[in-house]
Amino acid sequence: MVTLDDVAALAGVSRMTASNALNNKPIVKPATAQRVLDAAAQLGYRPNLAARQLSSGRTHIIGLTIADFDLIFPADLAACVSDQAQARGYQVIVQQTRFSSDFERAMAESPVTQICDGTIVCWPSSASAELMAFGRAHPLVVLDGFGLEGRCDCAFTPCADGMAAAAKHLADQGCRRVLILGGDYEPLETDAGAQTSSCRQRVRGAAQGLRDAGLPYERHYVVPCAWTREAGYAAMTRLLAQGRDFDGVCCLNDPVAIGAYKALQDAGVRIPDDVAITGFDGVADGRYLSPGLTSVVIDPNEVARVCLNLLIQRIERGDSAASLNDTDTQCIDIGFQLIQRGSAERQ
Repeated sequence: MVTLDDVAALAGVSRMTASNALNNKPIVKPATAQRVLDAAAQLGYRPNLAARQLSSGRTHIIGLTIADFDLIFPADLAACVSDQAQARGYQVIVQQTRFSSDFERAMAESPVTQICDGTIVCWPSSASAELMAFGRAHPLVVLDGFGLEGRCDCAFTPCADGMAAAAKHLADQGCRRVLILGGDYEPLETDAGAQTSSCRQRVRGAAQGLRDAGLPYERHYVVPCAWTREAGYAAMTRLLAQGRDFDGVCCLNDPVAIGAYKALQDAGVRIPDDVAITGFDGVADGRYLSPGLTSVVIDPNEVARVCLNLLIQRIERGDSAASLNDTDTQCIDIGFQLIQRGSAERQ
C-alpha cells in the first residue's frame, strides 16, 4: 500500500510538507504543492480518511441501537435514521439489543460504539445506571427513555396519548367490551412516572382512554403477548377458543393487531361489525388488509429527524453527553395521528 512517506520521497519533500500540500494548506509554495500532487497521482496514493477523522477527534459515525429488527416500526426507523444521517454527512452503525440490559451493556462497552461521535438508544430496557454512566462520557439521545427525563436528551413517542385516543375511538364506534392486547395489567392507581417502558405506558394510556369513555378496565380485559404477528394470532386464537366476550380490541402495536386480525378473519368474525380493532405505529402493512387497519400513526421520519437533531447539536457543540447534572437536556414529544382505515369504523 502506498503511504504518505512514499509520496514525500518521490516529491523530494518532508512528510509534513507532503501532508500540508495534500490538505491544500497555503503555507506550501504552489510549485512544491504541484510536485506533491503529481507524485501522489503517479503512485496512486489515497489518503487514509479514517486516520484523518480519528486524528481530528471526529469520525462522523453515529451509533444506533434498535430493540428488535424483527419489528416493523424499529426497522423502518433504522432506515430513516440512516438516510437522514447520510444526507447530513454521517454514517450509522446499527446494533440490536432485544430489550436486554446485558445487550445494552455490551453495546456501551464495545469498541464499535467507542468510535462513534454519539449514540441514539431506542427503547432501553430500563433507566439503568450503566446507561447513564455511558452517557456521561458520550453524546447520547434516548428514544422512549421513560424515567430519564432531565438526565439526558430524550424523544418520546406518544405511547399514552396515542393509546388513549385509540381506546376512545373504539368507544365512540359503539364498542363496550374492549380488550387490550399485548401487555400486562397496569393499575391506574400507580404513579405514571413509574411506568418505565413503552409497553407499560401504552397499557396505561389505553386504560385511561377506556375509563374516560365510561368503559370497564379490569385485569381480565388485558391480555399479554409478544409484539409479533405470530403472537397476536396465537393470543387471539386462544381468546376465541375460550369464548371470551368482547367487541373491540386495542392492540399495543401493529404486528400484534395484524396477527389478531388474521385470527379473527380465519374464525369468521366480521371486522369491524362483530369486533373492531386498532393498532399502533401505522406501518405500511396495515394498509393492505381489507378493511385496512385503523392505527395510531407515528412518522418514523419525524422520529429520526428529532433524534438526529438532538444528537448532532450535542456533537457539533463539542459537549460531553448529557449527564445527571446537565441542566441543558431536552425532551421532545413526537406527534401522532389516528388514521381510520376501516377496521374500527362502524358509524
